[in-house]
Amino acid sequence: MARSMDFCVFSVLVTGSDRGIGLGLVKRFLELPCPPKWVFATTLDLEGEETKELRELACKHPNLVMLQLDVTNLEGIQAAQKEVQKCVGEGGLTILYNNAGIWLFNTLETENAKDMMHVYSVNTIGTLQMSQAFLPLLKKASQRSPCQGLSCSKAAIINMSSSMGSVEFMTYWVQCQMIGYRCSKAALNILTKCQSLQYSADGIMSVAIHPGSVSTTCNPIELRELVCKYPNLVVLQLDVTNLESIQAALKEVQKCVGEGGLTILINNAGTWAFNDLQTENAKDMMRVYSVDVIGTLQMSQAFLPLLKKAARRSPCQGLSSSKAAIINISSNGGSIELVAYWDQYKIIGYRCAKAALNMLTKCQSLEYPAEGIMSIAIHPGSVETADNPNPEISVEESTQGIMTVLSKLCEEDNGTFVDWLGRPIPW
Repeated sequence: MARSMDFCVFSVLVTGSDRGIGLGLVKRFLELPCPPKWVFATTLDLEGEETKELRELACKHPNLVMLQLDVTNLEGIQAAQKEVQKCVGEGGLTILYNNAGIWLFNTLETENAKDMMHVYSVNTIGTLQMSQAFLPLLKKASQRSPCQGLSCSKAAIINMSSSMGSVEFMTYWVQCQMIGYRCSKAALNILTKCQSLQYSADGIMSVAIHPGSVSTTCNPIELRELVCKYPNLVVLQLDVTNLESIQAALKEVQKCVGEGGLTILINNAGTWAFNDLQTENAKDMMRVYSVDVIGTLQMSQAFLPLLKKAARRSPCQGLSSSKAAIINISSNGGSIELVAYWDQYKIIGYRCAKAALNMLTKCQSLEYPAEGIMSIAIHPGSVETADNPNPEISVEESTQGIMTVLSKLCEEDNGTFVDWLGRPIPW
């Protein structure tokens, strides 16, 4: 292999660049000692919230071009190819990095034709269509390159595969079967091999890369490993905005807990959109509100019977998290008095949602004590998660603090708003 300092390419295109590995690759290319003249980053939604960091990069780097692209849509692929052609001209495209991919958590029992075709269309067919469309530009790059043999500095197709597509290794089988995903990656591996046989005569190399089990927003493997380690951990599929999904989850929990009920309901699911007073809009505000507030209400309503069961069976006197409790994860960004982090980000819809959530928590604290159920809102801190641009504490620090708070909750804490260290926050 060549030394990294020798790595110099004219142009590169990375699909699925709005987050995770794709975004990380874009950053690494831009940080090269000799960065590409052109870095093309594709995303499904140019104006989406998940694309915010990529848009900020594009403002800082004039050689970064964002493209809207769905790899399953031929017209979209052709439109993207034309835009790239305008930029690179006769220089061609040096590297096509097929990173876009999806997965679904289906087992041999639950896998179905619709889901399998959806995953296959993105992970395998999408890669084929991208490679076909950009082949002429890859050939141009190869023809103009002074490099001998095959290399990424000359022309290359890099397909993002997975060790889960290895028929020999079958990695993570115990943690997650993911039949459609495995099949699509095995198919992608043979596609890569076919490309390597066909395109080498044109000076184009083809390689499949397993990126490792990466900590991204959609990586469930750590959770699956916890399931194997802790038999009392049950993973449930749930969309808090979907009543049918909530009812299905409720039934699963009911089967497990029986007459023991549910002691603590932690409403942690939430979302946000980085809109200010000028860019905030009805669609984004309703989406955030539906998850952060209505979702919490629906979860509390659905699981209330199980919380009541836990309270009735508890020997504890008064209110406490050892008896029965609803814990709503709020934010000091929703504090009307503090309006925390205003200078860093406005996030209007999120602030309104959290203020509303605080009111919901207060209402619950007035209604449910008669049933032996306490309600409290907790600000977890500015936590180091994938979508937080300005973290102040780690997930470990936040969750350890919250656990300590939960262990100390008593009747006087009902209907209060505190942070992860138990410090009161003004409404």
